Amino acid sequence: MSSRTFDRETLLDLVVNAIPLAMMAFFVVVFVAFNPFGSDPANQAIQLSIVVITFGALFVLTYYSGRAISRAESELEEEPEEHAEPQAAAAAESEETSPRSRTRSTGT
Repeated sequence: MSSRTFDRETLLDLVVNAIPLAMMAFFVVVFVAFNPFGSDPANQAIQLSIVVITFGALFVLTYYSGRAISRAESELEEEPEEHAEPQAAAAAESEETSPRSRTRSTGT
């Protein structure tokens, strides 16, 4: 595994959260710079806390989901035979042991 936490594929999986994060950062800047809803400190604290807490939660969720994706990909690279689809393995076993396959192989 590389020394970086996230590889290129993982970053591509996580880029879908970049747009909402950028939108929330934009609104924080707009709310601080222009103060569109008046100068009441309580209202400003509430509106900023809603956006900032949501931003932080999405950022943390994105980070931990990236770690989970990265860990799952590394496990698949290390042991691909353990993570094979069980349906495909079961179908292959049933074809080998079915009576029809035995009669074809013996010629009867």
